Amino acid sequence: MTLESPRLELRAYREEDAEALCRLVDTDREVLRRSFNDTIKQLGTAMDAKAFIRDNAAQRHARKVFVYGVWTLQNRALIGQIKVKNLVWEIPSAELSYFIGSGFRRQGYATEAVLTLLHEAFERLRFNRIHARVIASNQESLELARKLGMTHEGLHRQEFRCGYGELHDVHHFSVMGDDYPGIRSRFRKP
Repeated sequence: MTLESPRLELRAYREEDAEALCRLVDTDREVLRRSFNDTIKQLGTAMDAKAFIRDNAAQRHARKVFVYGVWTLQNRALIGQIKVKNLVWEIPSAELSYFIGSGFRRQGYATEAVLTLLHEAFERLRFNRIHARVIASNQESLELARKLGMTHEGLHRQEFRCGYGELHDVHHFSVMGDDYPGIRSRFRKP
């Protein structure tokens, strides 16, 4: 499945994306280890990335996890990743996680990617709830959650062990289906 926005394409990885994925992760590996312990450990070589891509395809087919590469439409560059995980179809709800490569931050790409995914989740799939967990030191993601109007549900102390083995406090945010029209209208261009 492919999702598009004015500047971005969100799509599942293909095996031929393995080297681009490794380059993206390698550029920010040390920073990413702070927020994503599992993904970063898995992506050391192109072979690792291909295995990661195959595993994600199986998880997507089973409707357990949906991982999208975030690509620019202009030059088809892989600039980030967005992931829907911890799905509970009975509600339905899911957790959202994402990253944008350091060379592409502060250009609105994360906002655009998250809004595109929220549109899919709430408008097409009729989700009731999307939530995100952000470690306390990740100021950019905290700012994005607030900018989007996500509800802060609290701080969980020492809830996450990062790739360095350190424990971090984690902020919890959510968007409910009833909240989404207000968010959508704030970001719709006139």
